Amino acid sequence: MQDSRIAIGRRIKRLREKKGLSRQDVADAISVDLTAAAAWEAGKYLPREGRRLRLAELLQIDVGTLFAEEQEPSPSRGAALIDVQSELPGLLRELTCGAERSLRAFRLASRHATAPFVQEEFRRLTDQRILDGSLEVERIEIFYELERLKEVLATLLRYKGRSFRVRTVCNGVKELVPGMGGYLFDDREFLLGGYASEYLADGRPGLRLSGEPYRTYFADYWREIWDRARPLNPDGAADLDGIRSEAVKLGLDPQDWPQFLSEAEGLVLDDGLPPLI
Repeated sequence: MQDSRIAIGRRIKRLREKKGLSRQDVADAISVDLTAAAAWEAGKYLPREGRRLRLAELLQIDVGTLFAEEQEPSPSRGAALIDVQSELPGLLRELTCGAERSLRAFRLASRHATAPFVQEEFRRLTDQRILDGSLEVERIEIFYELERLKEVLATLLRYKGRSFRVRTVCNGVKELVPGMGGYLFDDREFLLGGYASEYLADGRPGLRLSGEPYRTYFADYWREIWDRARPLNPDGAADLDGIRSEAVKLGLDPQDWPQFLSEAEGLVLDDGLPPLI
């Protein structure tokens, strides 16, 4: 029953975000407090019968479909080391193809969670699925320089109006320390890596995790840092105010913003592939 509530809560959250509504919007529309709306999405409990219909109408979905008690499949619990260079490219491709709806990516104190050459097929696949609407992507990142922010701006412009949202936890990191990056696929499969302060991850292992303990841990971990992070494109729209603010904090002269935006619009990465995810 708990797994079913969690699945329904995720469904409510996904539909709310797709419609561009905040939790407060939902709470106000259904005449409940914000903590109740948050508890529904967390799967702690579900709305009473009278409120279920109002919620379904707000989200424009059949009430039976919204509250269908189907349990999301969960893989067997497991943890395995993977070789970043030889195994990771194929694994990224496999998990991206198999993801039903969501990908979450985070980089904390590292330039790239995986080296660009490792990401080639992964970037093509995610690009295709974002553009056709079959994959929702969320990213959390630390911006260490304007060039990285420009790459992200180029990505937002490419996926304007798509289910692609980015948040940042801080900016202006001057000295990179060994950090962590990773990908979460449907909150069921997790790829993590510890990386040095260089562009490539030569000789460093990655970690593949799956199963309920990891899902519980990372769902809570993600929710904590996502809620604390600053949104750069609220609700997936190409609202550039957040990006502009971050650029200024990183040292961009406000007068240079039009040029910065123009450079991002025409940005082509060295390998010619879609933007980094």
